[in-house]
Amino acid sequence: MIDIHSHIIFGVDDGAKNENDTRDLLEESYRQGVRKIIATPHRRQGMFETDLEIIIENFKRVEEISKEVSDDLRIYLGSEIFYREDELENIKDKIHPTLAGTDYVLIEFPYEMRYKDINRSLNKIIFFGLTPVVAHVERYIDVDENDIQQLINMGVYIQVNAESVLKTKLIGDKHKHLKKRAKKYLDKNLVHFIASDMHNMETRKTHMKEAFEIIKNKYGLSKAFELFKENQEKLLMNKVI
Repeated sequence: MIDIHSHIIFGVDDGAKNENDTRDLLEESYRQGVRKIIATPHRRQGMFETDLEIIIENFKRVEEISKEVSDDLRIYLGSEIFYREDELENIKDKIHPTLAGTDYVLIEFPYEMRYKDINRSLNKIIFFGLTPVVAHVERYIDVDENDIQQLINMGVYIQVNAESVLKTKLIGDKHKHLKKRAKKYLDKNLVHFIASDMHNMETRKTHMKEAFEIIKNKYGLSKAFELFKENQEKLLMNKVI
């Protein structure tokens, strides 16, 4: 499997706090069958503004740790960019690392943002010659299946978190509404990537293996490979999916 959304770089956002956290996340991902991971630290004004030099420096150490975990675990650098109008120039100029150095960019929006504004924003990014991947689309309140199909028709790709694929708990599942949305989008064939969005080993773990098994059992092995590996391979090669 290939994971295109993770917060494994220690000390740069709300993900891994230190090298031990990074190692734990990498080891667990490897145990679950993940062999390539794109590190996507948050880039958000007023909240996550770690200097890029520090991110790159810590990323190099993450690469070293990954080799200690296993020789066949590959790590790439990217970003999860929180969309704001005044970020457009930074996105255009690739100030924030794109996904593994490709033309793909992982974009996060405010959860309450209106769909028409999301659509307009993504159009601007496409105009720059970049290919947007919408992070955890199940979280956006004003987006439905028809809206997602419109975005796909525009050339946008859609990512859902592995945790949102998991079965709904009978009692006290605070993510139940996200899981219901994710299921609708998967049923309508509106998802290109399942990714972990892992932050830590306590509350925001990887869940990739469990999600893969659920997708395989419900939609078939071919669809599982498409959502967890094949589309990601095309992304890493900077190809159209």
